[in-house]
Amino acid sequence: MTRPLYDVREFHTFRELLTQSMALYGNSPAFKVKNAVGQIEDISYDQYHDDVFSLGTALLSLGLKDCRIAIAGASSYKWCMSYMAVVCGAGVAVPTDKELPFADIKSILEVSESKAIIFDKKFGKKILDHRDELPQDMVYICMDLAEDDGDILSLNALVKKGAQLISGGDESYINLQPDGNKLTVLLFTSGTTGMSKAVMLSARNICSDIMSIMGVVKINKGEKIMSVLPIHHTYECTVTFLCCIYGGVTICFCEGVRYITKNLDEYKPDILIVVPLIIEKFYSRIQKALEKEKGAKAKIGVASKIYKAAKKVGIDTSDLFFKKIKDAFGGNIRLIISGAAAIDPKVLEDMNKYGIRTFQGYGLTECSPIVICNSDKEGKHASIGRPIPNVEAKLVNCDENGIGELCVKGPMIMLGYYKNEEATKAVFDYDGWFHTGDLARVDKDGYYYICGRSKNVIVTRNGKNIYPEELEALLLKEKVVKECMVVGSEVDKEGTVVKARIFPDVSVISAETGNVNVTAEEIQKAVKKAVRNVNEQVVAYKAIRDIEIMEKEFAKTTTAKIKRNQ
Repeated sequence: MTRPLYDVREFHTFRELLTQSMALYGNSPAFKVKNAVGQIEDISYDQYHDDVFSLGTALLSLGLKDCRIAIAGASSYKWCMSYMAVVCGAGVAVPTDKELPFADIKSILEVSESKAIIFDKKFGKKILDHRDELPQDMVYICMDLAEDDGDILSLNALVKKGAQLISGGDESYINLQPDGNKLTVLLFTSGTTGMSKAVMLSARNICSDIMSIMGVVKINKGEKIMSVLPIHHTYECTVTFLCCIYGGVTICFCEGVRYITKNLDEYKPDILIVVPLIIEKFYSRIQKALEKEKGAKAKIGVASKIYKAAKKVGIDTSDLFFKKIKDAFGGNIRLIISGAAAIDPKVLEDMNKYGIRTFQGYGLTECSPIVICNSDKEGKHASIGRPIPNVEAKLVNCDENGIGELCVKGPMIMLGYYKNEEATKAVFDYDGWFHTGDLARVDKDGYYYICGRSKNVIVTRNGKNIYPEELEALLLKEKVVKECMVVGSEVDKEGTVVKARIFPDVSVISAETGNVNVTAEEIQKAVKKAVRNVNEQVVAYKAIRDIEIMEKEFAKTTTAKIKRNQ
């Protein structure tokens, strides 16, 4: 088990995390936000604490104590306030992907038994247009309303109401003592109607993960981080949001992918938590710039050697030698962590040469999410790292090359899948080890390397997980599709895309066209139409981009299941 590199304070609930940070960082900025006219304003740790407690008090006044409360919208201060108000004692948070189609949102709200949903204006249109399909007693809270609009409650008004209640002596929320071992966050691993798994995490799960991460990565009060990834994702929520609240870091929000460069220049972050696709785009630009400058690469090589030697004696020369490169990230960048998908080790190697500590880690939603990571002091570029403190890891069923399924154990491992005992039993063995379903190997120094996935999940370059069964179920609803299998397909320009192998039902196509001898063109047309129908039902990143029409049925097991490995 890895020993911590840094001292870490203990906390076992989100309330302890928040109150400790308020006491430590007080008037320091916890967030930077843009006001209505685009000016950047600071929100202190004290203010954040007060807003959370005010909102929590107002939620209790609405009768939402111990209820499931969904939160959906763009990454923002109000999202972070809403999440913390729920998990600090109001109930169970259900972070929801704002990009999901309504059918999936409805499924999540129903399965989670959510009694309320907090949302931003853009997401709100998606659900308010279908209110008649949701429970009549659902409480709707909008982040962007100044005042209540009929039965659509204003988050701002609720915060004011909560503050007034507290001033009047209401201590119902203040006096709560949340149980860190109870279900606190319910996360859906896939936005799929009727097929998703809901991961149950306790406060202890997530808080233990934060403490373990902070044992190998040092962040400092007053540093800035820019939130780029969707905050409902466990990776972004735990590492960018919650770890930084622990460390006294100031959280800034990217306004969208196309605004990354602009926002980096505005906020000048010290830290970034990203997926490989984002690093690779910046790296590509840097490489093109270096190629245009005569002798640049040779200069970089010399500068890197000097930087490395100087760093050993405590001198940071990165600003001296790599200012132009660092300016591409706003000018102050010192640390970048990549996760959610594999990254080219060469990119990590070069980024470190440029004086920006860049490394990767590994985790799953079921693990809160990080379990294996390189540290900010040491690591191997091709490796996902070593188990973080308080995590045990092992490989089982190894082949002749030492590749086996990665299993982990630690306090951050989920409570289980919500109302799915069978699925829970399938991923835990008798001794409490969680089976990740990923194949890995480990070297003599204890560093792990992911070699493949035993699960069927498709992972895109930007870290999105796509579950083939979801798309297969939708395809099979199309009459012209007799059998199908969805896989990941490598395309040079796009990375991994979704590919559907389809065995068509020629008899159906024949009936529809009125042609006994169906042509290849007619089959192709019918299959493409079926795929279009499916793509209209799913979020863009799950869309099927590649089609292969099969001429014969798939090989099957004795129980009529398609043999994926064939």
